[in-house]
Amino acid sequence: MDVKLNEEFLKRLLEAIGPSGFEDDAAQVWMEAAQTFADRVERDTHGNTYATINPGGSPRLLLAGHLDEIGLIVNYIDEKGYVYVKGLGGWDPQVLIGQRVRFKGLQGDVIGVVGRKAIHLLKSEERKKAVELKDLWIDIGAKDGDEAKQYLEVGTIGVIEQPVVQVLNGRVVSRALDNRIGAFTVLEALRHMKANGVTAEVTAVATVQEEIGLKGAFTSAYRLNPDTALVVDVTHCTDQPGISKKESGESPLGSGANLTVGPQIHPKVLRRLRDLAEEHAVPYTLTASTRYTGTDTDAIFITREGIPAALLSIPNRYMHSPSEMVDLHDVEAVVKLMTLYALNPVTDLVR
Repeated sequence: MDVKLNEEFLKRLLEAIGPSGFEDDAAQVWMEAAQTFADRVERDTHGNTYATINPGGSPRLLLAGHLDEIGLIVNYIDEKGYVYVKGLGGWDPQVLIGQRVRFKGLQGDVIGVVGRKAIHLLKSEERKKAVELKDLWIDIGAKDGDEAKQYLEVGTIGVIEQPVVQVLNGRVVSRALDNRIGAFTVLEALRHMKANGVTAEVTAVATVQEEIGLKGAFTSAYRLNPDTALVVDVTHCTDQPGISKKESGESPLGSGANLTVGPQIHPKVLRRLRDLAEEHAVPYTLTASTRYTGTDTDAIFITREGIPAALLSIPNRYMHSPSEMVDLHDVEAVVKLMTLYALNPVTDLVR
């Protein structure tokens, strides 16, 4: 099976602003791509976006990848025009220093710079201390608070301003790869399923608000009530310096689909994925999980009376930073494996 990714769609999706709870711009890009091939495309009141092929087919399969990214929300603008923010999702404030931020402002996009005292002005004890988000500010170039408030207000959202770039070996660097790459992958898988004659009813969902509590996974899974589900997210790449494989397992860039084994994963769905990967030479690795995967899988698995689910992850370096990195060969492996599963789904799901 030949897998060719729509990289232009990926670039547009990564460039869209879409922090948790404010995913509209990214959802619009996703919907426009879905409308080129899906039989039905819609959005719900929560903000989840759905694309379906073969409505009325059997069995019913859900593909889930969350659309939201970590972001910032304006909390206070002082009299000098400096902007103070809170995090939408889990930030390491150290990676924010000196970064540029793009706000969705009152009159259009506004660029700002994350400020901190220059190292020359920091006292020795300050240099040793990890900075907190409350100690940083964003400078949009305003002359004073009145001017700043013409462009921003409390509740204005923003994201890191970084371009999408390709580096060596088919690897992509961008903010928002966690988990815009998952939302991209489930829609690409759906497109390949349609092209390869899948007869099951399959719905790809770009879920919302995963970074702040898996919220869109609960509402979308409840709405669809599928027979089974495949979730795509990122996992920590373990071939970078400082990562203990004894603690984190093994999932290097370029190793293919990473399959999770644990109590949240239905054993028959996982077994089918592994059998298909081995039969069709799709590269994969395994990761052990205990109580939680920390992904939409945890919500979907306990929705209604329980939805049999499995988690396919894409190794990601520098997660929750302005420069995350994934290997598109891993994305291709996940797309291929999901398509093979849709062609050969598990129907006997009783444990």
